[in-house]
Amino acid sequence: MVLTIIVLVLSTVATGGFIFLLLTSSEYEPLVEPLDDKSFPLKFLYCAGFKLLDMIKFKYTSKGAIKLRREAVILYGEKYGDYYLRVFFAQRVSLTMATFVVMSLFAGFMETDSVAIMFVMAAVLAGVVYYYFMTQAHETIKKLSKRYISEFPSIVSTLALLVNAGMVLREAWDLIAASGESEMHEQMKKVTEDRNNGMVEADAFNAMARRCATPEISKFVSMVIQGLDKGSSDLAYTLKEQSDEMWELKQQKLLQEGEKASGKLLIPIMVMFAGILVMIMLPIMSSL
Repeated sequence: MVLTIIVLVLSTVATGGFIFLLLTSSEYEPLVEPLDDKSFPLKFLYCAGFKLLDMIKFKYTSKGAIKLRREAVILYGEKYGDYYLRVFFAQRVSLTMATFVVMSLFAGFMETDSVAIMFVMAAVLAGVVYYYFMTQAHETIKKLSKRYISEFPSIVSTLALLVNAGMVLREAWDLIAASGESEMHEQMKKVTEDRNNGMVEADAFNAMARRCATPEISKFVSMVIQGLDKGSSDLAYTLKEQSDEMWELKQQKLLQEGEKASGKLLIPIMVMFAGILVMIMLPIMSSL
């Protein structure tokens, strides 16, 4: 009974604090309004996270915050890096609090023997939610990198063919960028946009390398910039060389993914084998 009362008190305090933060955080609504509903679920709760972080005067200067800002820049650009850094932290804090509040309230209405277990589960689930959203940006970048590597070999190959045929790199780049709507094509269009806005061509390519955050694309950009400095003949050779390397890399990635998939299949195979073994052994054991 005492344990139930303690849990109810803690649940009430947590719930009251969360509701208070939500009711007093209307000034943060303009910060969450532009967010995409799919990428940022339950975004109306983020106002509570913004409010709490400002109340405790949270400093976004830790190693984790600096790393998270780099990820925000990769996903959304340097211009919005600080904004999405705050959004990521508000998302973590608010959804973790909401999870703990809901689960701890359930714990308060459980039977006495189950209250402590349910309350611990509430804390564990809240920790899982925090960890999930802590790693979400990194996982998104990994998925984008895989798609970049999947699309990039054919792009580099086409670029090499056009440049070897006598087309200027800028014209070939713009032509390929306009020919598709994939993530990689969008990154190429951003290079064109930056260049048209007066950015130095090498800087535009380097900006793309930072956004993609993929070693292979960074290497490609470095080679292209060197080729631009040396002249068109060296650039054509460089692109052909890069095309061959990219296709070889894609083949290696596909082989690695195939090995991972085959490894994952071992688990259901072993489960099926164990089930068949039990089905065979049960009649034998029952007949003894």
